[in-house]
Amino acid sequence: MQISADLLKAHLQRFLISLLIIAVFCVFPSISSAEVRIEEKVGKLLVNEFDPERITVQATGGGSFLYAKATGIVIEGVRIESVSLYAMMKEPPNNISEYDKDRKYKLADLIHYSRGEVVLLEKDFKDYARKEIEDIKGFKNLDCDFSKNGIRVSGAYTATFLFKFNIRMEVLSKLAFNDSGLNLTDTTLYVAGVKQPEYITSQLIERINPLIAKEKIPFPDRITSINFTDDRIVITGDPKPLKDAKVWTYSRS
Repeated sequence: MQISADLLKAHLQRFLISLLIIAVFCVFPSISSAEVRIEEKVGKLLVNEFDPERITVQATGGGSFLYAKATGIVIEGVRIESVSLYAMMKEPPNNISEYDKDRKYKLADLIHYSRGEVVLLEKDFKDYARKEIEDIKGFKNLDCDFSKNGIRVSGAYTATFLFKFNIRMEVLSKLAFNDSGLNLTDTTLYVAGVKQPEYITSQLIERINPLIAKEKIPFPDRITSINFTDDRIVITGDPKPLKDAKVWTYSRS
């Protein structure tokens, strides 16, 4: 179980960190002159980097406030329905070069305040679970369902001890964002239909949590709620579009 838990954590960490890093690229470009349209330059960078289905970028004249919403981004093999970010900058990122190896950390220092949102659909998470989590040795036929109560992931675990046998496993869990980061919480583990003792479940969760540590988020983002419905998860800090700002839009043909 140790190998499976560690590999699962690695997959989830890589995926979630990639989602959060999107916000860094939303305010990445170098602004060299007053003639440069900040919103256009940011938008074109996002298109080149993530190939979204659609995108809208807003910026105030001096680049002090930025807002971007991208739809249909594929990260680590999974489609994300939408990613939105509102950011207030300490100053425009004039001196950050695209060739700087530590550009995302330099940029993080310029962000005074930000609100983000990620929307993940059940159908896209199902595809991700089948393609990514089945890479973990022993797990097959994985399925997942969203509901207002959280996430259910189920599948068969194949093991060999004198002879080969299959164990049906099911995990019911929610997500929470706290001082340690993004975590699985209120988790119940079933093996062959039998609810497992709390200490077994807690050992598994301790190996997985946090899905992403708070100190690994490279910018000061605020998460106010994580909402579940029958077809999606919305992790949000309630970012709002800008008023009276310049707008640049793109749609993949």
